[in-house]
Amino acid sequence: MSGTYNIPFFGVDRQYANLREEILDVSDRVYSTGMVLDGPHTQFFNQSIAKMTERKYAISVNSGTQALVFALRSLDGCSPIVYPSDKILIPSQSFVATVNAVYEAGFTPVFCDVDSRTGLMDLNKIPVEVNEIRALMYVNLFGNVIDYDKLTVYREIWAENNVPIIEDAAQSLGAYYRGHPSGKLGDISCLSFDPTKNLNNYGSGGMILTDDYATWEYCEGLRNNGKHLGHDFYGTNARMSEADCAQMLVKLKYFDEWQERRAHIAEYYIGELMEYVDVIQPGIGVESAWHKFVIRLSERHALKHHLAIKGIETRYHYDKPLFELPVGWDFVDYAKDPYRGAVSFSRECLSLPIYPEMTDSEVTYVIESILEFLR
Repeated sequence: MSGTYNIPFFGVDRQYANLREEILDVSDRVYSTGMVLDGPHTQFFNQSIAKMTERKYAISVNSGTQALVFALRSLDGCSPIVYPSDKILIPSQSFVATVNAVYEAGFTPVFCDVDSRTGLMDLNKIPVEVNEIRALMYVNLFGNVIDYDKLTVYREIWAENNVPIIEDAAQSLGAYYRGHPSGKLGDISCLSFDPTKNLNNYGSGGMILTDDYATWEYCEGLRNNGKHLGHDFYGTNARMSEADCAQMLVKLKYFDEWQERRAHIAEYYIGELMEYVDVIQPGIGVESAWHKFVIRLSERHALKHHLAIKGIETRYHYDKPLFELPVGWDFVDYAKDPYRGAVSFSRECLSLPIYPEMTDSEVTYVIESILEFLR
């Protein structure tokens, strides 16, 4: 394909160009009322996402990381039982917020290897006895969803030990597992609305989803300095603004359309590339949200350089497992070498641009540029 392209990895500016008039109008209407926190748009946004994910309760907060922290804090804050363990089982391949949230909430991370084909937590490699785990927090990386049937089997085994499941759905809003929406697949689920997400805020934002009233009540208090429950425990100020929620409601109108476009681009990528590279695809029964489109190849550095010359921006997600970051060093016994999946995945993954505002010609150009390198 002839012509010169400049294809950024994210399309936030393109999205804003399409929605500019609506975003500015709704923002002006909010600011004109003088009610800039916890107004009707915040309430309606919470209700809309709760309905979308088939949840009873939703609490909007100022980031996906904060949502994870509050979800973890609620484990002890809502329970009169004193548990002997402070260990939270998390995948070894994820964004650093996963492990940071565990530290911030006062727990200790325990890393589980990931499936080298998908990058998702490998439930066959859980490294500790169940009675040593306070909770399991899994991550639906790239918009994919974990094998929830297998996770349910573990849940039944763990039932007598009361091990909660936290779903980190920061990258998987809009995904489904056998017809069940991501955001529903855990005792507590957490979302992110940062600018890179499928449903994104222009600043930051997040959400906690649950069907448990006590968890809702506690997290609602945490986001507003404990005010909701008479300041009988400490919290912080972690609210999304009324204007943010109003803008998110504008975007929510287009979300299904955007998801269809992402799926269309992903199908095109898969059809053209799977013969030449390892394409990370959804698991059985999964309808991916396609937050990212990831390929694996040993020559990823060279391919990234080649695509950059062609005007195509790509990213590594993620180039190191969590236990190779300084924040994770103290919690890994390298002598046991239990993380082969995470190491191999992190060394070979490369994310291609995928967002609704990409044109068909741009997607074709990305594919042709990759094939030019591989051939």
